[in-house]
Amino acid sequence: MLRSLFTATVVVLALASCGGGEKTSESDTSDPKVPAAQTTPPKELGALVKSGFGQRDEYVWVTAIVHNNSTYVGQTVTVNFNVLDDKGSVLKSEAQVESFSQPDADHIIGTQVSLEPGMKAAKVEATLDVEANGTFSDKPFPALPVSKVVIKKSEYGGQEASFEVSNPTSQPLKDLRLAIACADAAGNLVGGGSEFPELVPANGKVRVDSNIIVSGNPASCSVYTGSLGESEPSAGASPSPTAAAVSGSAESAFKIWVDQFSKKDWKAQYVTLVSAQQKIISEKEYVACRNSEQVPDLKWSKLLSVTDVGTITIPGTSAKLPATKVSAQVTTSGMQVPVDARMLSEDGLWKWSMTQENVDNCA
Repeated sequence: MLRSLFTATVVVLALASCGGGEKTSESDTSDPKVPAAQTTPPKELGALVKSGFGQRDEYVWVTAIVHNNSTYVGQTVTVNFNVLDDKGSVLKSEAQVESFSQPDADHIIGTQVSLEPGMKAAKVEATLDVEANGTFSDKPFPALPVSKVVIKKSEYGGQEASFEVSNPTSQPLKDLRLAIACADAAGNLVGGGSEFPELVPANGKVRVDSNIIVSGNPASCSVYTGSLGESEPSAGASPSPTAAAVSGSAESAFKIWVDQFSKKDWKAQYVTLVSAQQKIISEKEYVACRNSEQVPDLKWSKLLSVTDVGTITIPGTSAKLPATKVSAQVTTSGMQVPVDARMLSEDGLWKWSMTQENVDNCA
């Protein structure tokens, strides 16, 4: 029989509880007697802010501005573009797959579409999909300083956007992805382009002259500086696997929590217990509490979803922190079981908290 275990990060389906009676639950709530207060509404992982296109001959540049609603990065971001004619017929569809490189920030995502000669685009419809898991880096990439973009005629015909990108870090940056979005005086997106500098030297800068595909004469262009997923913005001592994962993403931190639970490594778990609860429960008390219970064997199976859930109150305290709900599937006693965990962002790390029942039994 599974027992209620944790909440806030480890909230949820019930896995085991320090000193409590047996209990099985699939509820995504904390102890019903002490509900977690939510002061901000839930939100999706990403939001489509606006989209548009520019055309030159048979070439169309479709672009979208997408906002990362999360406090972490590395999610797989897919934008599908339908290019329509003036009658609403789909001339061409193209999808662009990238990743979020910066938390809580706008990202420019675009790509080139080739139409048949004579086809004229009248509108673009963009659809966004964000997956919590992906193969991209979970380390934030810095928003690099970019000079004012100068739009001018290209020697090869058409127009180009010229600007300088600076690297304020002490390490060279490789595999950059520069996404360019151009707008008219009313703020409507009218095209853009992209560039991929091989290297920006440490404490240096490079000049970029990018051919852009636009409709008419854009009033301005903006540049998003991201990574292809391989660049490291800074050097230093390599963090431990646990620290790297916890600071990287909520799902990585929860996966580590499950692994620690399976190994009964209670001291390691206590390290990432939210500080407000560490003030009322010592490491010795926590370890003794866990050791007093027969806990189930858990094995991580797969990630299901990740959603920001706003600010919650930490059980047993008056402290409040922003939380992210991680839904995953684990294996226990030969069964595939869904579990939810609310991971808490504190001091740049992902922490977890016990349920009110756990606090009452362990304190």
